[in-house]
Amino acid sequence: MNPEQTIDYNQHWMEGIETYRSHPTSRHRRRFVMNALALCDISPETFIFDYGCGTGLLLIEAKEKFGLRDEQLGGCDISEVGIQEVRQTIASPYFFHTAFPELDRPIHVAICTEVIEHTADYHKILRWIAAHLASPGHFILTTPGVPMDPPDEYYGHIQHFEIEKLAKEVESLGFIIKAARLWGYPFFSLQKWLTKRYFDHIRDNFMLGELSLKKRVLFNLAYRVYFIHDYIDRGTQIFMCAQKP
Repeated sequence: MNPEQTIDYNQHWMEGIETYRSHPTSRHRRRFVMNALALCDISPETFIFDYGCGTGLLLIEAKEKFGLRDEQLGGCDISEVGIQEVRQTIASPYFFHTAFPELDRPIHVAICTEVIEHTADYHKILRWIAAHLASPGHFILTTPGVPMDPPDEYYGHIQHFEIEKLAKEVESLGFIIKAARLWGYPFFSLQKWLTKRYFDHIRDNFMLGELSLKKRVLFNLAYRVYFIHDYIDRGTQIFMCAQKP
C-alpha cells in the first residue's frame, strides 16, 4: 500500500479519539488489560508504563480503576499529538515523544498494546521492555494475529504474528508466559472480513471522524456481542500476559 494511503496518527488522535475510545475491539482490549492489571498486585509503589500509549486512554482508565497517582504512570509514543494529549490529563514526568526513551526508574508493569505490528524494530521494543522491567515484573501484550489484510496496512501494520512463535520470542527474553490466547471468533473475524470487502465505505463511515449516534449504537451492540469471544480460544487477536521472575 502506498504510504499516502495509510493513516496519519497525529490526525487520527486529533479527530478520532472518541471513535477510537468507543470502538468495540478497542474497548475489549482495554478490558483485557484492566483484568490483567487486577492480577498484578498493584501497590502505591507500582510504576506502570504504556509503550505506545497514544493519548493515554489505558492509563487514564487504570488510574481511575486502581486509584493511582499521576507519578505512578508513564508512557511513550511516536505521535506528538498523542503525548501532548496525555500530558494534559496525567501530570507525570514520565511521558516521552520518542520510541526508546531513557528512563531513570524501573517499570513494574509494562503494557504494549497494538504496537509491535507497526514496526520492523519490534524485537528492539521487546528487548527495551525486558531491560527496563523490574524483577519481578509483569508484561501485558496485545497484537493482531495472522492473517494481515489491506485494511491492516491502512493502519500501518507491516506484519502480524503467530501466537506460538511470538510466545517463544517473549520467553527467549527471560519471561515466563502466564497466559496467551487467541480472541475474536466468530464476530470480530466477521468484522475483519466485512472491513476487507467494503473497506472504503467502512473507513469513511465508521473508522474516521466524530462519534455519531449511529456509530455509538452499533459500537455498543457489537461490544456486548463480542463478550462471546471470551469463551472461544480462536480468532485473529492475540492477548498475552508474561512475568519477569
